[in-house]
Amino acid sequence: MTTRQNGRVPAPTAAAPGASDAATLPINLGRVPLRSLLSRHGLMVLAFLVLWSAFLEQRSLWDPDEGRYAEIPREMAASGDWTTPRLNDLLYFEKPPLQYWATAGAYRVFGEHNWTARLWSALAGLAGALFAFYACRRLYSQRAGMYAALTLASSILYFGVTHLNTLDSGLSFFLEVTVFSLAIGLREETPESERKWWIRAAWAAAGLAVLSKGLVGLVLPAAALVVYAVLYRDRSIWRRLAPLTGPAIFLLVSAPWFVAVSRANPDFLQFFFVHEHYTRFLTTEHHRGQPWWFFFPVLAAGALPWVGPMLCGWWRALRVSRGGDFKPFTFLAVWALVVLGFFSASGSKLVTYILPVLPALAVLAARYMCVAAPGRVARQVFWGAVGPAAAFAGMASALALRPGAFGAAMSEALPLWCLAAAVLWGVAAFLARRLADPRKFDATMIVLGLTLFAVHQLVLLGSEAASPYRTTAALARQIKPLLSESTRVYAVRMYPQTLPVYLGRPVTLVEFRGELDFGLQREPHKTLPTLDAFRDAWSRETDAVAIMTRKTYDTLLAAGTPMTVIAADAERTVVRRH
Repeated sequence: MTTRQNGRVPAPTAAAPGASDAATLPINLGRVPLRSLLSRHGLMVLAFLVLWSAFLEQRSLWDPDEGRYAEIPREMAASGDWTTPRLNDLLYFEKPPLQYWATAGAYRVFGEHNWTARLWSALAGLAGALFAFYACRRLYSQRAGMYAALTLASSILYFGVTHLNTLDSGLSFFLEVTVFSLAIGLREETPESERKWWIRAAWAAAGLAVLSKGLVGLVLPAAALVVYAVLYRDRSIWRRLAPLTGPAIFLLVSAPWFVAVSRANPDFLQFFFVHEHYTRFLTTEHHRGQPWWFFFPVLAAGALPWVGPMLCGWWRALRVSRGGDFKPFTFLAVWALVVLGFFSASGSKLVTYILPVLPALAVLAARYMCVAAPGRVARQVFWGAVGPAAAFAGMASALALRPGAFGAAMSEALPLWCLAAAVLWGVAAFLARRLADPRKFDATMIVLGLTLFAVHQLVLLGSEAASPYRTTAALARQIKPLLSESTRVYAVRMYPQTLPVYLGRPVTLVEFRGELDFGLQREPHKTLPTLDAFRDAWSRETDAVAIMTRKTYDTLLAAGTPMTVIAADAERTVVRRH
């Protein structure tokens, strides 16, 4: 029977769930020094790195997020203004600049490519998996660290989001460093000489989280500490949080940019702190409203195939007695609950918001898998893999039975991609059943992780079949050779976010404002407010290009507007005036 100590289960000495002799395992991770582990299993680590980073270039950037967060750094690198973010050459203050800086730096060093646009997000995701290994190793055992890294990196939502150019990957990583540093720094077993450095690291990481996506970088860790202290009657944590040096470090990291951008742009503070935080959280002004339970199915699906171990590990960590020493795993369970509750209460909901929950759940799942019966873990992971296998098989069948229903490109490619994904998920389900053998648990976990990496990459590559509906990459390749330095590009009643990225220049908006309204209010001369104003300007052009929907094209054509079609895709038409 396992003995609890102050609500914490000590790390087992067995090499895997249910194993009694660690030396009999094919891969013994429990007693191998980290340096030796890396040297002996270098090929395995290399395989993970290759499968993680492959194909960042092969997929086109998608509208709107990937285009937006690729274009802002492009303009920053081109202008040399690293203080004031601009989107389509208009003031854009919705988010802080840390990822813009990193991506602009990647552009400067490696050039403007799909992979450099996604580099920061992918590196943050990889760093998150590695830090989950390290933190879980410190908190529990090396074997648990391996499980944590595998479950986190191979879960559907984590792998998918960290391979897209969004801000959520960087935010998730710095929040992970914040809460894991707190978990290590506040626990009783951490030597006093180390404790202060972990607490300082938590404050610094919170500052970087704020620079990644705003005040949630501070609000969420603070809320988790408060909820934990109240629920588990632990007031001692407040004395260990470096109340003087900690905030100073936080401000030193996060404040300089806010001061600089506020001096350069007096309207910044009101827009960023009121509009982007208060209004976004409490209202549905941003048109991202969803029911309060929205993130529950999102998290369940996004955690596959590990949702069973994650849920069991989370529940196990919450069920401890109150009082006593600081309980790091319980704190991580509370953190997950706070993040889920916070975003569920928000008036603005996107699937990617829930990403910061997964690192903590992965560590809790790893701890659970170290002590649970292997057969139980195997069943949970098996059913977690069967669901996606059945879903992809159903999608392949539906697409095959309705050829042409989703356009020629999608109808030809997607059934094959879905079938391949179904097969790989079936392989993952088969491997999950082998977890029931404690002698092969570690080896199976590694092969299962590699298989899941492969299937996730396959799904991402298959999504390129939908590119005619989600990106202007193909249109830009046709248009760009026709443009000179003086050619003016109009976007009529629309703003495809990827077009400025692939053309390497901003566009003139026509009868469109959207999220660029703040910038357009300050520089109204950079837009044409009506279709009639566009027709007047177009009639005077001698070298111009315009992109629009087919409906808008038909409207202009019926009005006698002189246009020559030079490119088109499933949803947009590009015309020229010369």
